[in-house]
Amino acid sequence: MGHRVTTTDLADAVPAAGAVQRFVPWTAAVREGIAGFGFECERPQLFTGSVGTRSADGVDLVTLSGAGHAADRDAGEIAVADTGCYVLSLQLAGGSRVTQDGRTAVLGPGRYALYDASRPVRVVAADGYRALCVRFGHERVEPRGGEPLTGITATAFDYRAGLAATVWDTVISLNRNLPALGPHGALAMRGAMDLVGVLLRTAAGAEPQPRCDLLDRIKAHVDAHLGDPDLSPAGIAAAHYVSPRHLHNLFAGTGTSAAAWIRSRRVEMCRRDLADPSAAAVPAAAIGARWGFRGPSHFGQVFKRETGLTPAAYRERATAQPPAQPAAQPAASSSSSCS
Repeated sequence: MGHRVTTTDLADAVPAAGAVQRFVPWTAAVREGIAGFGFECERPQLFTGSVGTRSADGVDLVTLSGAGHAADRDAGEIAVADTGCYVLSLQLAGGSRVTQDGRTAVLGPGRYALYDASRPVRVVAADGYRALCVRFGHERVEPRGGEPLTGITATAFDYRAGLAATVWDTVISLNRNLPALGPHGALAMRGAMDLVGVLLRTAAGAEPQPRCDLLDRIKAHVDAHLGDPDLSPAGIAAAHYVSPRHLHNLFAGTGTSAAAWIRSRRVEMCRRDLADPSAAAVPAAAIGARWGFRGPSHFGQVFKRETGLTPAAYRERATAQPPAQPAAQPAASSSSSCS
């Protein structure tokens, strides 16, 4: 039996959402912070509530409070603006019901549930409703291979000692301290979302693959930051909360190093752009700078070492070749190189 959080624990742990608002501005704030909903309220003239949002690294922490209401996100709302996001909501006070995928999660203080904001969902809240919501893109937590989390939407889970408490304590602390973290906020949010991903994938029954997942995330990080001349193995390790030695070991298993991977990806992108006829007017040095090389001399040295040609010679050869004739297509095969 794990520890079950109490209403008092949550009230003390999570800061108030913000300024008190009437029904119409409150619904507008929810639409901006969470997603577009259609709202119902029996006594809108008496309604008061608040919405507070803290954001970092593309993730929003939204604290909501309010009187009784219902919120529907139907096909019409989704057609206007499909967020492609999940919302993970921890009940802090009061009660609510989340309905999606033929299930209804009944939440009281210390219970949490996930819903997919890109599909129809209904949330019904009682008076005294208060919740901490984490809003994030699908790609942040989907199990490896792209299996969706549909099987655990609108399912009530308890805050308990162990993984759930670790994750929520981290999120609550981050929500409280994010304004003081400054430039470290994005890194802290990234670490918190790694934990959220583990929590949700575990609930969905996905097999943990931490090493492969981490290496994939690191390679995606490299691709997203190739244009930064300061991209380095040390910075990559810090961004993913691993030691430089651990980063080295991850890449050693692939037969290369982090520095060599950065270099090869930069050269690959420069080769692509140099061979692109539509970029013929772009100086080679500008293409090198676009992909993180510090100057024409550095770019030329690295590019020639990797390809055997200077950037100018490579461009001339690539653009002078006539278009290749289409080869005869082999019979379609049902096999795949993916495992």
